Order: sequence, then structure tokens, then C-alpha cells
Amino acid sequence: MGNILLISDRPKPYDDLVFELKQINHDVVSKRYTAAQHKKTADQIYDFVLYELKPSFKWNVDFLSPIIRTTTVPIYCFGSVSEADEIAYYKAGVQAVIRFPFNQVLIASRISSAINLLEKSSRLIRKLRFGETEIDLHNRHVKKGEYQIKLTSVETRILRILFNNKNHIVEKDAIIHYAWDDDESATDNALSIHITRLRNKIESDRSKPIIDTIWGTGYRLNYPTSE
Repeated sequence: MGNILLISDRPKPYDDLVFELKQINHDVVSKRYTAAQHKKTADQIYDFVLYELKPSFKWNVDFLSPIIRTTTVPIYCFGSVSEADEIAYYKAGVQAVIRFPFNQVLIASRISSAINLLEKSSRLIRKLRFGETEIDLHNRHVKKGEYQIKLTSVETRILRILFNNKNHIVEKDAIIHYAWDDDESATDNALSIHITRLRNKIESDRSKPIIDTIWGTGYRLNYPTSE
């Protein structure tokens, strides 16, 4: 099952599509543009984004660029655009431009097929394992033997973006933007505190750190390549 975010100020035209997606066991949350940008409404980590295009190409690219820049979440855009603009959206980083009217069964099948591929490639992995430590990203907890430790929403988001870039350095700004939705109150110090708390929850052997600090740059998740 994928967590799908629909961004539009008029969700009604997508009712049939949402129905089809839910019929094949995908969870769809609809948010208006302002709500989708607001920290307090971003309680889930989404695996797929459906976005209704506004008339302004620049406005759309400015809105979508943080998602494109900091995540690998696929984006399907809906709207009536010229071929030149469609090409420009692809160059900007979206994966599909769907014109009205569209066949909701066909589009739901395309989205589901893409999500299935992501799951097979571990993009939507739900659980991470480090030795005897199991991290459940979907249910937000860490299991160490008989003990279970709850993860916060921010901690889960930090783990998600680090996993999406496993064994590579992720810059602090990218993590902050993803974990806090670009909230201006989020700082390097806040990130450092959350990383420390996260390490206390997930690491058992400090001589084999799961999260490395790359001083002055960011952090890296050391994920076993054999798993």
C-alpha cells in the first residue's frame, strides 16, 4: 500500500480517481495548496504526489521544487498544458503530466504499477534492520529484542530521507526541509538534538554507528549493502 498525497484546491474532480486508488488499497489524503505547505498538516511521509497544475508555470515549479530537490517521491501533475510546457515540467523533474479529461481506472492502474515498482526496488521499504535492531518506519517504532521504542514523526522523517540516500551524505538543509517542512524555527541545533535522540533509540554499539556525522556538511546512514 502506498501513501498518496493529492494537492488541489478543488478535490472533487478527483473523487473517482481517489475511489479507484482506495479500491486497490492505497491511502489517499487530499490537501489544499496552503495546507500541503504547512508543517502541522504534514504528519505522514508520502510515497506519491498527485498535483493539480495552476495556470502559472513558474508558480508550479516553485511549489514543487522542494519536493523534487529533497526527495525521490514521484509526482503526477494534472492540467491542460501545451506540449512545450509539458516538456518543461518533465525537465523540472515531474514523472507524468495528465490532461483532462482522463480515465480514472487507467490512471489509478498506472499509479499503482509505479508504486509496486518502487516497493520492489525498496523505495517504499517499511522496515530497516541493523543486526538485532528492527526499525519500523510505517508504524514508527524501534524493536530491540523484547523492547519497543516509539519514534516521533520528525525522527521517522529523518530516517526516511537518510534511507532514501543510504550510504551517501545528505546535507543538513535537505534534512531540515524534509523533516520540518521548511519551518523557519528548525535549526542545525534542533537537527543535532534529534539526531542524538535518534541514535540513542536505534544504535546498540557506538563503535558501529548507524548514523555518521559529516562535520560541516550533514549526515549519512550506514546501511548494510548485503540486506
